[in-house]
Amino acid sequence: MEQGIGGTPPADFARDRADLERVIQVFSDPNRQFRWQLHPIFGALSETEWMRWGYLHADHHLRQFGAQAGMR
Repeated sequence: MEQGIGGTPPADFARDRADLERVIQVFSDPNRQFRWQLHPIFGALSETEWMRWGYLHADHHLRQFGAQAGMR
């Protein structure tokens, strides 16, 4: 959530993008092997709420760079 805490500084854009794509795949896999945690701001969310929040959040950041979610 906060780049200075637990994140990594920007380095190689292609590698960072590939890492993000892997994380999105894990997050959206219907057979994922993790449990939903409390959201740091919104608290307990259902799976549907997590997926909607994740989509909207990713879409917001992609639009910052002139892209839209679901598009390469």
